[in-house]
Amino acid sequence: MIIGSIITLLFIIAIIGIASFHTSVKKEKTLLFHPNKEVNKKITPEDLDDLPDLMKNYLSKVNIVGKPKYCNAVFTQKGEIITGSKKKWLPFSATQYMSSNNFGFIWKAKALPMLIRDKYTNGKGEVKVSLLGLKNVVLFSGQKVDQSSLGRYLGELIWFPIGFLNPDISWKTIDYRTIKATIINDNHTLEGFFIFNQNGMIDRFKTKRYRDTELEDFIGEAGEYQDYNGLLIPNTMTAIWDLKNGKQKYFKATILNYKLM
Repeated sequence: MIIGSIITLLFIIAIIGIASFHTSVKKEKTLLFHPNKEVNKKITPEDLDDLPDLMKNYLSKVNIVGKPKYCNAVFTQKGEIITGSKKKWLPFSATQYMSSNNFGFIWKAKALPMLIRDKYTNGKGEVKVSLLGLKNVVLFSGQKVDQSSLGRYLGELIWFPIGFLNPDISWKTIDYRTIKATIINDNHTLEGFFIFNQNGMIDRFKTKRYRDTELEDFIGEAGEYQDYNGLLIPNTMTAIWDLKNGKQKYFKATILNYKLM
């Protein structure tokens, strides 16, 4: 009976911890999704006029014209993540939140017994890894995390192409398949390159992000494009460190469902 009581108590504590973790993320999501623009405004062809031809054609192909200009996206994922070359791939399930109402994203993942929350909001990045919501085993913040999280946000706009209309992003055509994006937010500046395939769709994204304390080349590879509620986005994405001793994949995610709100 004593052992059973201890197990029950631990189970209840874990449930409370997990609930607290999700409640905290829900509050962050509410702030990210808070409308501060014209909620009924639709995207028109004229909204694409000042973009490079590669991006203009791409955004037309993925069907953002006619979609709400200020909206939110919620999508779920399954995938695997690895934290080092000698570590094992860990499966995860996740929910990601992105918004054109406010600048940023929130990524909430479960790789039991760990709960993970990665975000970029209000000009700040933060990575939190929690043991069942009871104790933070990792909590990263600071200027390097801000820069790295901003790089993730820019690259993952492939999953939320409405965000490419963000006025904080400026564009420059490099060649017939490459454009450079420069994003400035809250005194942070980051450059990234979008490379398009022969069909005019974004094939991959390149930038520099911090890997631990070192600034490294980062690549995000897009998978096949699928229709999710009228929006064409890649069904998968793979994150790769392009290191001096070779490329190292560390994140693979597949979209399960997608909702534009």
